[in-house]
Amino acid sequence: MAEYVNPRAQACQNCVKAKAKCYNHADGKCERCNRLGRDCAMQAPAMRKRKAVKTNREDQAERIAELEQKLEDLASRVVSSQPSPICGESPSFVVIPDSTGIQSDGTNSTPHLLSHRQQSIAWQATPSILPRGTTGIPVDAEELLTIFRRDLARQVPFISLPGQATVHSLSKERPFLFRAIITVASYHDSVYQSALGQEFLRYLTEHLILQAQKNLDMLQGLLVYISWYNGMFVGRSQITTLLTMAFSLVVDLHLYFPMTSFENHDRFLNEMKGIISAYHVTWTRKSEPSREEKRAILGCFYLFSAVSAIFCRINPLRWTPYMQHCHDEILNHPENEGDIYLAHLSALQRIAMNIRHSDPRECPSQPRSWNAAAGVHVKLVMSELQRFQASLPENLQQDPLLLMHCNSVEMNVYEICFSMPPTIPVDTPTLQRADALVACLKATRAITDVYLSISVDSIAYLNFRSVFMAQMYVALVTLSKLAVFRAEDWEVNNVETTLYVFTILNRVIQMTDGASARYDLRDDDKPWLQISQRMRQLKIGFERLLANENTPLASTIPVEKEGDGAANTYMPLLWSQFDLLGDEFWQGFPDDNDLMH
Repeated sequence: MAEYVNPRAQACQNCVKAKAKCYNHADGKCERCNRLGRDCAMQAPAMRKRKAVKTNREDQAERIAELEQKLEDLASRVVSSQPSPICGESPSFVVIPDSTGIQSDGTNSTPHLLSHRQQSIAWQATPSILPRGTTGIPVDAEELLTIFRRDLARQVPFISLPGQATVHSLSKERPFLFRAIITVASYHDSVYQSALGQEFLRYLTEHLILQAQKNLDMLQGLLVYISWYNGMFVGRSQITTLLTMAFSLVVDLHLYFPMTSFENHDRFLNEMKGIISAYHVTWTRKSEPSREEKRAILGCFYLFSAVSAIFCRINPLRWTPYMQHCHDEILNHPENEGDIYLAHLSALQRIAMNIRHSDPRECPSQPRSWNAAAGVHVKLVMSELQRFQASLPENLQQDPLLLMHCNSVEMNVYEICFSMPPTIPVDTPTLQRADALVACLKATRAITDVYLSISVDSIAYLNFRSVFMAQMYVALVTLSKLAVFRAEDWEVNNVETTLYVFTILNRVIQMTDGASARYDLRDDDKPWLQISQRMRQLKIGFERLLANENTPLASTIPVEKEGDGAANTYMPLLWSQFDLLGDEFWQGFPDDNDLMH
């Protein structure tokens, strides 16, 4: 390197040490040294190395190398923070970079890695090949979209896909819905679907919670995901958490209320709320709700009310006049067949919610009581249900999902029979317990018949929907209650009902075993097989219940074989707290490993 001499070093050594100004050099001395009578010696010039001049291209190359090194460090940290691969998991993986245009606000973020290897395959927004499934066959996004349109779209009528919608347009304009569609349509490969399901939730929570983004696309994607969420969550139930996220979007997007028109005295109210809010919250709608928004709110009511009616949980959505307005508009001016289907599903759930408003089960902690008003309510609900069934279009009369819901409503109505007084042997128009017991059994058996009539191939993935399966579970609970109910006006039906419970359990086990062999490709995570195992647990529990009550029929029932570890397991049968979608109910049952398959 060339050396550089600083020409501006003109102060003497004494002035430099004293940090004084050095000036008026005469006769080889500065004014200060001359005044103090000191020798004045100039300091040696400082020698500095000159930096090599770099070209712009060299600067850019060096900067790029530094950035690449930082990215590699970040990537290695992300990979090291990921949990270790589950034993037996397929090496398939999914990388969904946000650079594909799948953003609701145009911002970029770090890609989420689902790989257990340090590789990546881009999920392009264009019709490209997705990562390979466990079968080794490349999965095409267009093919998955076709599967959804053909087999699954009708089961979620609150989502409307235009005929001209493509993978490219959906991934760009409706990214959350697109990801949910691709996830649920991958039911033929449980490993691949599980990975996509985890990625969908990670993508959703990042944008909804961390980035505070809220839009209709998020809600639509979440509703589709909730409809088949149990295929992605084999362990603890997440239905309440997912529905809470959906409800927060309903509130923040103001889907529950129409556009507000203010009077003169309260026009400033909305503006004042916005001013005093630290987060500039919009408190009211400023535009008329769209058809998509009306479909979404009816879809939320359908899912919320179905879960609430089945498991006696709180439903934050009520059937308001605005909800009725959305229903009437969609029913009277449908844009497709899905609108008609959605209108009837939501109307049926409104009837189901009316049961809980005066049902003694509304407050389980309070003792149940029967009065004449309850009997009148049963007649009113059944009359409304019959009018609804008569109003159904011909093509919906035998629809499996509607039949399940109708029978479920009827079962819930007549389940009050367990709280009724004994039958009076007189001719009276008042509802008697014997009639209610028979009607409850009839409706319950109708639910199981509909469920078992649907093969895995006839209506793809329908009998694995969370709401559909939950109704089947509750029907099994009601059947077991009818089988062990002891009363003079019901004793004659015990044998038939008890045998029917075992018949249903055996058929469900057989069906789910077949579905598991076909769809459960993962070694450690098998949604269908878990259903089969739980049905076996129920069968063992019901056998023990009959034995504990010294039922004569218990000796004639073929006992399910158990492993050694299940022989002395305590079996609490808390049917009143039954929830097959949660793990709490199963903690006292024999472990899955103790059951012989």
